[in-house]
Amino acid sequence: MQRLLGFVVLIVFAAQAVAQVGRPQPPAAQVEQSEATLKTNPNDSAARGALLNYYFRNSALNPAEAVPARRRHILWLIQNAPASELAGLPAATIDAVGHRLADPQGFKLASDAWRSQTAKPDTSAMVLANAARFFKLSDKEFTMSLLDRAHTLELDNKEISARLGDEYALAIMGATMVNQNGYPLAADPRLIQSAAAQQAREALTTSRNPYALAKAGYMLSWQGAVLYYSRKLAFDPSPLAESALLRAVSLAPGDREIAALMNEFREIQRQKAAAGVPPGVSPGAAPPPPATPGAPVRATAIPAPPAGPQVTADDLKKIAVGMKREELLKLGQPAGRVVMSDGGHLSETYQYSVAGQHLGRVRLTDGIVSSVEIP
Repeated sequence: MQRLLGFVVLIVFAAQAVAQVGRPQPPAAQVEQSEATLKTNPNDSAARGALLNYYFRNSALNPAEAVPARRRHILWLIQNAPASELAGLPAATIDAVGHRLADPQGFKLASDAWRSQTAKPDTSAMVLANAARFFKLSDKEFTMSLLDRAHTLELDNKEISARLGDEYALAIMGATMVNQNGYPLAADPRLIQSAAAQQAREALTTSRNPYALAKAGYMLSWQGAVLYYSRKLAFDPSPLAESALLRAVSLAPGDREIAALMNEFREIQRQKAAAGVPPGVSPGAAPPPPATPGAPVRATAIPAPPAGPQVTADDLKKIAVGMKREELLKLGQPAGRVVMSDGGHLSETYQYSVAGQHLGRVRLTDGIVSSVEIP
C-alpha cells in the first residue's frame, strides 16, 4: 500500500506541477509595441500570438488587465481568422469559470461567434477543429459533432481523428478542467451519465476510425489514472481503454502510431502493477496509510524537475542512453513523471507531450537514462 501511495502521489504531483510552470515574459515595452503593431496591421500573427501567450501565461499579470485583453484578441481571431493556427491554440480558449482568467462574458461572446462560424455551409475542417478546441470541456456533445464533420471533410487527417479520441475520453470521464499539457485537474461525477458520455462509450464499440479509438484508449488509461487514483473518478477506465486500443489495432494492425499508443497503455498497466496498485481499487475506500521512513517509494525521494522550457520532439532526439538525470532535466520539463522502486533500483519514467500530443517517453534507472522511446 505504501507503493500505491507513492504511485498516486507522484502521478498527481506531476499533473499539478506542470500546470504551475512559469515562463519568461516579454518586457512591458515589447507588449505595448505589439499592441501598437496590431492597430496598424491586425493580421500580424506573430504580434497577436505573442500577446495571446503573454496574457495567458503571465501569472503575475492582474486578471483585470489580462481578461479583457484576452477577450479582445480571441474574438478578433474567431471573427477574422477562424482557420488560423492561432485560433486553435490553448491560449485562444476562454473558460466561463474555474480559474483566475475565467471570463463568463467573454465565454458567451466567443461561444456565439464560434457557433456562427461553424453554422456556415462552407466551413472548413480547420475552422471546425478550432471551434472544437474551444468547446472541448464546456460542450462535449457539440465538440464531437464538430470533429465528426471535420473528419468527414478530411478523412485522412490523423490529428482530427486523434482529437476526436481525446473528446471521447474527456466525455466518458466527465473531465471539466485540463491543463495545457493534457493533465485532467477536475471531473464532475454527474457527467459520466450524460448524453455525451453515452455517445462516446457507444463510439468505442462502433467507430471504424482506428486513430480516434487508439487516442481515446490511451487518454482513458493516462488521464484516467490521474483522476481515478486521485479519487476524482468513480470507476477505473482501464478496461474501456484496453478495449478501444484492441479495436484500433484490429482495424489498423500495421500502424506504428497505434502500436506505440498500445505500448504506452501496457507500460502504464505495468507501472501500476509494479507499484502494487490492485485492480478495482475503490476511490471511496479508506486511503492507504502514510509512507514510513524506509518505504520503497516516497514522494520526496527525487526532487521535482525544475521549471524550464517545454521539451520538443527535436529535444527528445538529443537524449541518449547513459545520460544523467541532471543533463536530461536541462532540456526542460517533462509533462508527467512516475517514480517507483523496482527490484532494488530506483525507476523513473518521464512522459513528454505538447498540448496533449504524446511526444515520447524516457526511462531512468538509478538516475541514468536507460531507454528512450519516440513514436
